[in-house]
Amino acid sequence: MTPERRLRFPLIALLLAVLPTAAQAQVCGPAACGGDFHHVDFESLAPGALVLGPGTLDPDLTITSLAWALGPSCPVGSTRAIEEGNSATPFGAYSTAAGTHGCLNGTKGMADPANCVLDYDFSFPASAGVYCFGIRMFDFGDYYPYGGATHSVTLTAFDASNLVLDTDVLTVHGGVDSTSGDACLSQAGMPGNYRLVVSGPGIVRVELRFDAFPDPNVGFDDITFCMAGAPTAVLRSTWGRTKSRYR
Repeated sequence: MTPERRLRFPLIALLLAVLPTAAQAQVCGPAACGGDFHHVDFESLAPGALVLGPGTLDPDLTITSLAWALGPSCPVGSTRAIEEGNSATPFGAYSTAAGTHGCLNGTKGMADPANCVLDYDFSFPASAGVYCFGIRMFDFGDYYPYGGATHSVTLTAFDASNLVLDTDVLTVHGGVDSTSGDACLSQAGMPGNYRLVVSGPGIVRVELRFDAFPDPNVGFDDITFCMAGAPTAVLRSTWGRTKSRYR
């Protein structure tokens, strides 16, 4: 079981002196940033630490969880920092061939509780000039309790006028695949280890949405974004160190 090619719909190319090439933007790593690169790797957080709210992980980033609109949801605001092998603090979000929360990029990430489906918004001040955003999702595809023949996760970037700048969609066809859907057995680019990325000038909000037939037991890691504007004047004391891998 393999994901479809990403569906991307960029609009206009502004800020040509700053914006990365298409290939660079699809990674949203250090090479994509002509200016200010931000990377939330979760490594400095204690298991169970808060990750939602304005400035919790980065002074220019607000993460909000929302009730899943297409089925039975779970408590909004329950998302926390997770740690490999740790199912007690705060909870076991997903299991892999290597154990609970296995094979994050590093040992820390974020997730909501097991069998919980939440959508997410990631927002930025307009003055930040964000022009690419990426997030890695782990362990999608080895558990489909809601059935369905296709399973999609969509990342969409909006500007200050609420216009869509870019969309990245992971769509998986068929049933459970315990290899390509497992965080430890899958290769980068497979559903179990998949990086969603959007780009465009003036991103102020990025939406992550699950369709009606998701895998509810997933984790997230490696939130990155590039800024062309002035950063918020707050000490970035909660950042983890920049990871060396961009797979």
